[in-house]
Amino acid sequence: MGMVLSAVGACLLFILKVVGILLLILLVLAALLLLCPFCADVCWQNDTLTVKAGALGITFPVFQYPKPEPPAQPEEPKGFTGRLKAKFRAWRAERKRKKAEKKAAQPAKPKAEKPPRQKAKITLDVICTMLRGVGTLLRAVFGALRFTRISVCLGVRGDDPAAAARNYGKLQAWLYPTLGVLDHFFFLEFDQLCVLPDFGSAQPTVQDKVSFRVSAQALFIVIAAVRVLYEFWRKKVLDIFI
Repeated sequence: MGMVLSAVGACLLFILKVVGILLLILLVLAALLLLCPFCADVCWQNDTLTVKAGALGITFPVFQYPKPEPPAQPEEPKGFTGRLKAKFRAWRAERKRKKAEKKAAQPAKPKAEKPPRQKAKITLDVICTMLRGVGTLLRAVFGALRFTRISVCLGVRGDDPAAAARNYGKLQAWLYPTLGVLDHFFFLEFDQLCVLPDFGSAQPTVQDKVSFRVSAQALFIVIAAVRVLYEFWRKKVLDIFI
């Protein structure tokens, strides 16, 4: 009996150790996600938008528009394997159809009516608290975002050289003031900013390309969100939505 109890105790201790190691790994991963900045590489070139996302400077493709055409589907294998797959697909379709018919035949259960809940009233103090919370979150997001590796190469075109020159002047008139305004709210770091007149009508000589990296540290945004939620709870703002 004592040997059985010792064996059970050893098994429980081993299970607890495994669970503790898994929890420690999860905590380390959560800390890394909060402390390490996320990053996303955005590139627009040849009328294709590509987004790569990741962390610690390592990114992987997550989005592309327009999507590349899928490769042609290979012909369905014939013989025994093909017949087996066809029978399996037919069985799945028939099973789904029977389930749908059975669900439609069952009478709908009446839902119990719940008494209307008394919601909190919107007051001036609640509106001011909401506006302050939104401002805090926006400041945290704007402060955490970093736009680096910005590379812009644009060709200004027109129907004739005169139209291209006018378009070039218009673009120069609004591009740099807009970047100056954005620089007051975001961290911008340019590698290249090139705007060139392109008089080629048949084949453009300037290849348009816009690429940049967006990075942010989630810790500051999470702290700001917790502060805003605590303020909403203290001022009873959450009673309006819950």
